[in-house]
Amino acid sequence: MKTNLHCLVVRLALALVAGASIGVAPLRAADDIENLFKMGREAYYKGDLEQAQQLLTMVAAQNPRHQETRILLGDIRTKLRTSAGSSLKKKYEGVKLAKIEFTDVTLQEALEGLRALSKNASGGQVVPNFIVTDPKIGTNKVSLTLTDMPLTTAIDYVAKVSGAKATYDQHAVLFTSAAGG
Repeated sequence: MKTNLHCLVVRLALALVAGASIGVAPLRAADDIENLFKMGREAYYKGDLEQAQQLLTMVAAQNPRHQETRILLGDIRTKLRTSAGSSLKKKYEGVKLAKIEFTDVTLQEALEGLRALSKNASGGQVVPNFIVTDPKIGTNKVSLTLTDMPLTTAIDYVAKVSGAKATYDQHAVLFTSAAGG
């Protein structure tokens, strides 16, 4: 499939260059676009989201109104964002915190403490990024004592005790009001 993809991409590029150089509408080879779409759809259903996105983006560039391409690309973007959040969670899950002790601190202070504890526990390799989206919850008080806990579990406890909800994004853990979502 990779060889077929390469040949098709080369043919598409040549058609684009040839069309542009003689002032013809780019890429009249509807069969090539259809083949590219089929390959992108096949990659999507096989779970190769990066390749599917690459192929379908080329289809969308030539036919922005191709409805199925637009739907698949939207779904791919959503899945890639979700998987990125999952990989961040897995990274944080691997950090074990020996002891956490917070007494009457704000959520912001607790998160600074988790950052420092994580950095120490991971030898400087994992310094979590936390974003508090609502300033009001940043001042909520946290008191808890935990031992031998993965960072992800500690994040969950801190969120619950402070009345917040923790959501893993691609680059950060977002803290939002638990009442809001």
